[in-house]
Amino acid sequence: MMSRVDSYLALRRAAGFKLEGTGYRLYSFARFVAERGETRVRSETAVAWAASAVSPLQRHVRLRDVAIFARHLRAEDPTHEVPDAQVFPRRGDARPPRIFSHEETARILAAAGRLGPAGTSRADTFRTLFGLLAATGLRIGEALRLKLQDFTADALRIRNTKFRKSRIVPLHPTTAAALVGYRMRWRVVADPGEPFFVSTRGTALGPDAVFTTFDRIVRSEGLRTDASPGECRRPSPALRDFRHSFAVRSLEACAGSRAAIDRHMLALATYLGHVSVASTYWYLHATPSLMTSIADACEVWARGGRR
Repeated sequence: MMSRVDSYLALRRAAGFKLEGTGYRLYSFARFVAERGETRVRSETAVAWAASAVSPLQRHVRLRDVAIFARHLRAEDPTHEVPDAQVFPRRGDARPPRIFSHEETARILAAAGRLGPAGTSRADTFRTLFGLLAATGLRIGEALRLKLQDFTADALRIRNTKFRKSRIVPLHPTTAAALVGYRMRWRVVADPGEPFFVSTRGTALGPDAVFTTFDRIVRSEGLRTDASPGECRRPSPALRDFRHSFAVRSLEACAGSRAAIDRHMLALATYLGHVSVASTYWYLHATPSLMTSIADACEVWARGGRR
């Protein structure tokens, strides 16, 4: 099955698709199939593998990827089964983000620092990774693709990102110091072309392990809220909420004049790697601080003034 995944990914990447997350998931599926002693895609096996994911969205994405892969294989070999991608349907309503407080972020990082096994790099890896996401708003894929050579004393080079562009992300001195410390503890003898973040086996850290670990941490810290239908609660934390929180907290810290906010939004869009400021607006959400600033600006405008 591994060779079939190799061929499938090579064909689609030759057509211009990156498929980084898809590739990781399909290799995971191929290992699962091999452990069962099977050589063909079977719907029962695909559903069992997808069901082991920690969230409804991940289960949906896993089965969707396998269904597309199976249709490709079935074109030449009808013995492959195509699983029903709607066994785990995607929820129609977009989940509102959770804007982390500083205290919640600190709790997540502290819990990551307590991960076992003792004496391994696991705790340090996840604490540094989650801290980097909180401090920079990077996409999780961008952070996991970082190579040692992409880190300088005060910046990161993000290569060939979502929109096939590269950018430089300046770092706060405390963030840079944390990355230096992690590298000196665990990656000092590694080749510059190797991944910055690795598993305890020394291999590139995969997204499934990151999502699973994050989910376990927020549950252990009591941050996961499973609301009943119709019940209003703060949304449960998701890994991408680090990016939303970074954008919101950054805007909260901006000076209040209209000109300053315009400059800030342009800089924030560039920092986050957006091709349009409109994409950045999607990450901005109401908080008490922002709503107070908006109310003050509206009051000034209503009195005929400008801000």
